Amino acid sequence: MQTIKKRILVETGYLGANVSCLSTARGLVYVDSPFLPEDGQKWADLTREQTGRAPAYVISTDHHYDHVLGNSFLTPNVICHSRAARGLDYLRNKEVLKQIIQDAFPEVLPKYESYLDRVDLVRPHITFDKGLTLGMGDATIVLEYVGGHSPATIMIYLAEEKVLFSGDNVEGQFPFFGQAHFGKWKEALKKMLVLDIDWVVPGHGEVGGKEMVEKYDAFFEELEFEVGKFQSQGLTLDEMALQSKTVGFFPIDQTEDRDETQTLSWVRRQYKLAAEAVLKERK
Repeated sequence: MQTIKKRILVETGYLGANVSCLSTARGLVYVDSPFLPEDGQKWADLTREQTGRAPAYVISTDHHYDHVLGNSFLTPNVICHSRAARGLDYLRNKEVLKQIIQDAFPEVLPKYESYLDRVDLVRPHITFDKGLTLGMGDATIVLEYVGGHSPATIMIYLAEEKVLFSGDNVEGQFPFFGQAHFGKWKEALKKMLVLDIDWVVPGHGEVGGKEMVEKYDAFFEELEFEVGKFQSQGLTLDEMALQSKTVGFFPIDQTEDRDETQTLSWVRRQYKLAAEAVLKERK
């Protein structure tokens, strides 16, 4: 765990998404929650012990399982986009949830299958469509819907601290493109680039500065250019993924919880989804 701006706790070491906690005069505001139950309980206990404050809200940056499964350990006061609320309803089908986890982390499912059968996916306390500002006494937390990585992705900006929580629109690795809207993702990055930012807490990977957004913006430009070139050559999606140099934009060892062979295979699958998204928007 690390502390930034004296009162923001960030953990990047849990399986799944990064999680954060802001200590405010009106209580703790969490950003996303741990995926595994032991991590959820540990994070809840640790943040309360460190701050001496009670939880107020947990904000979900999207509805994907690795951002929301631990919400019940933190507080029932969940805030998310209205589309994320619908996504949570989808995850309440436990067979769907288990299949998604099996596809992502096959080694996890056998150990946690009984937990997944009984896990409580907390229904949101507050939803919004475009934006929401939380006044927490000594902290102004600005939530903005941007889409991109998923139909429900938001970004969170702490005005006083100049800290951006990007959700999975910025990561330290090649991203998941399974629900991506390429154009909206690029627009989200442009919005981030005009903000006054000291720190960026990405959806996955280590905390950094504005250079993380700049790197992702460059990655998207390179990816779109390469797909356009491949399209002009008449390549199939499989051929694009095999010939792509952009699949190596992020070092393989920066992609979590997979060995190099597994990671390369996963990245190529995501590349094909990304190329599909680019070509769809060009029609």
